[in-house]
Amino acid sequence: MKPKLLSILFALAYAASVFLTIALVYSVERLRNSTPFVKDIMFLTLPLIGGSLSSYVFYSILLFTLAPVSVIGCLIAFLKSPPRNLVNSFYTFHLVFGIILLFMQDQSANRFDLELELIESIMQYDRTYNKEDANKWDMTHHNLKCCGYDNYEDWFVTPNERRTDVPDSCCLKPMKRCGKGAFGKDRIEEKIYTRGCYPVLCDQIRNIRLIYLSVVFILLAIPSVMFVRRIRSWMLAMRRQRD
Repeated sequence: MKPKLLSILFALAYAASVFLTIALVYSVERLRNSTPFVKDIMFLTLPLIGGSLSSYVFYSILLFTLAPVSVIGCLIAFLKSPPRNLVNSFYTFHLVFGIILLFMQDQSANRFDLELELIESIMQYDRTYNKEDANKWDMTHHNLKCCGYDNYEDWFVTPNERRTDVPDSCCLKPMKRCGKGAFGKDRIEEKIYTRGCYPVLCDQIRNIRLIYLSVVFILLAIPSVMFVRRIRSWMLAMRRQRD
């Protein structure tokens, strides 16, 4: 395989990975807009991008990390004889970046803060005195097709009383007072969403993570295999010279 073709294919694979990163950020922002309680949802994508960072900090790091590497990729693609160290550095960066993406873990402290915020808002839910929180929950239920934080039963327990209702936005077919007396109803799953919003949100992010990592590693596998073949050819050439 010619070094020129190898470099071009690698640059194309890298460009595709950058495009996927942009698509990832767009998907996360859409999720963020569907869950108004989450002021900074980036920590939920930590298995993807890592770090307890605000959106703006993450985007800045992404820009200043990918921009210089993009330049290096272009140089490798169009130079007739790119320096071997430059090519090796390019491969090393992607290997390290892929490992970080794969193994970075969630920050439980951020999840705990979010949980407290949402549970508190459930306890204060009232359309007359806390219309803002009520609207936020209605929007979250509608967009994510969920009910409550962990599950729909979150709405039944408050510090001073035990409720029997869920918000109307939890209903599969929302209408006025459809959530009335939901507690203890038979076949409740046919009337309201029973899954909590946090599990639904995490599932969507895990799906994004799986698709993103799968495609990125497939793209990187193409030039990686070619790189191994190049090393093998170089080793065979060295062996022939010795013989």
